[in-house]
Amino acid sequence: MLGIDKRLIVKSTSRWLAAGIGVGVLGLLASLTLYWFIGRAIDAMLAGYPLLEVWLPWIVALLAVKFLAGWLYRTAQHKASSLTKLSIRDMVYAHALRLGPAVLDRKRTGELVNVAVDGMDWIEMLYGTYFVQFVVGMATPLLLCAFIGLTDWVVGLALLVSVPLTPLFLGMMGRSFRRASERFAKVNAEQSVRFLDSIQGMTTLKMFNLGKSRGAEMHAASEEQRRETMRLLLVNQMMILFVDFGFALGTTLVLTVTALLRLDAGALTPGAVVALILASAEFAKPLTLVGQFFFAGAVGRAYAKKILAFLGEQPGVADPEGATAPAAAARPALTLKDVVFQYAGATRPAVDHFTLDLAPGETVALVGESGSGKTTLTNLILRTLAPAGGTIALGGRNVTEVPADWVRRHLALVPQDPYLFYGTIAENLRVAKPGATDEELVAACRAANIHEQIAALPDGYSTRVGERGLSLSGGQVQRLAIARALLKDAPIVLLDEPTSQIDLETEAVIQDALDHLTRDKSVLLIAHRLSTVRNADRIVVLGHGKVLESGSHAELLARGGVYAAMVAIAGAAA
Repeated sequence: MLGIDKRLIVKSTSRWLAAGIGVGVLGLLASLTLYWFIGRAIDAMLAGYPLLEVWLPWIVALLAVKFLAGWLYRTAQHKASSLTKLSIRDMVYAHALRLGPAVLDRKRTGELVNVAVDGMDWIEMLYGTYFVQFVVGMATPLLLCAFIGLTDWVVGLALLVSVPLTPLFLGMMGRSFRRASERFAKVNAEQSVRFLDSIQGMTTLKMFNLGKSRGAEMHAASEEQRRETMRLLLVNQMMILFVDFGFALGTTLVLTVTALLRLDAGALTPGAVVALILASAEFAKPLTLVGQFFFAGAVGRAYAKKILAFLGEQPGVADPEGATAPAAAARPALTLKDVVFQYAGATRPAVDHFTLDLAPGETVALVGESGSGKTTLTNLILRTLAPAGGTIALGGRNVTEVPADWVRRHLALVPQDPYLFYGTIAENLRVAKPGATDEELVAACRAANIHEQIAALPDGYSTRVGERGLSLSGGQVQRLAIARALLKDAPIVLLDEPTSQIDLETEAVIQDALDHLTRDKSVLLIAHRLSTVRNADRIVVLGHGKVLESGSHAELLARGGVYAAMVAIAGAAA
């Protein structure tokens, strides 16, 4: 009925969950003991015994225990809910890191954000609030029946007839809630995806005059989301109606009538009747809270199911178990031998028995048509993809036998489309070296030919860049990426189409920055613009993941093969 998965409860959370349940039960026991003393005090007063001297100290002490238990109960719930939210979000993020971009790029960003942000609020209520309420709520009727049965077996027997109806009803309502909550979670996630897509694609929507039609689609989706929410609330209100006016009121009525009849028959004292009536009120409290939080519990279970499905996905690359990182290599060679990789569902390999040696200090360029395997090779070297066959070695070590972090420590990447986080220029630069000084930032930016432009900004290096760096030009973003690579100072530099999206004037400036970056480094250059590969020590021409030919610019031109034809086409196009 609870649908709680232990994989989403860490040790620190489980302690507070147990504490919440424990003090919840302790508070109930304190209440029952208090009612017993009140009943005895009433009987004592009727018999002429002194109330203040004998019973009042016990009543005050029990009231203090009841107050303390209530405070601890709420504190434990708060701790459990907040720790659950933090721990599960950490799990999701850590698993996203393990999956890497090769897996995450196939998912819709909005759906992941919905689970990791909106879903956490529901998970927080499920594990931190509803779970504790449910356990205490189910334990309450059992303890009350035991208390009432010990006070008078006839009244206790009358209650036993109605108590089992509550878990049966909750179980029946749980099935309806499960179906409705899964629909709600699905619609909610789809709306988050649609909204994020619309914001990120706002320029395209306005360019094609699709803003109003997209708004109409989102309005329709919001209406569907509202209907699903109302269906959930309807079932929840039915639950609360049954618990409040059905079970709670009914049990109190049955207990009161039976207790009064037993009083009239002389089987109970007035004090015992008062104690039983006070105890009957305890039936309603936890079960009413269960009804109120049933909505959150149902939606939380739906999101928990999504999170578990995400956590169950296998990463494309996993570190070998127990592997330790060796010492960093100063000038490692990079060797790929008979490497094979094929994407799921593809009819042929993206990389087919590819072999390459990149010696220390050497520059090798990879050229070829789109889809020839250049970007896949970059991801294989970066260990975001794992080869299906062959070996990749760095400094003589097979990359599958060492942690991926060790491999990436030796690599600096300047991608075709660099990503800048929302924040200052300095914060984006320190992504490469968190402890970099201001002087190091300036030196890197001078080498990347962007320091003067940054210094001319009103806030200099403290200037905030827009999301994804949209407040900067393409050339500025590219030079910041080069500055980051300079700060990392890795022995091997991967340049993935670094000048493909900029004008020729900016290309000259960036090329000068690249010369600073690649000095005394091993360089693997992926390029479409053949002008950027002329000075490479070696040019490797790819086709369908295979090496078609290899050699220097002059050698390949003299050979008159694929590369020479590409140069001729590029020259004609120019």
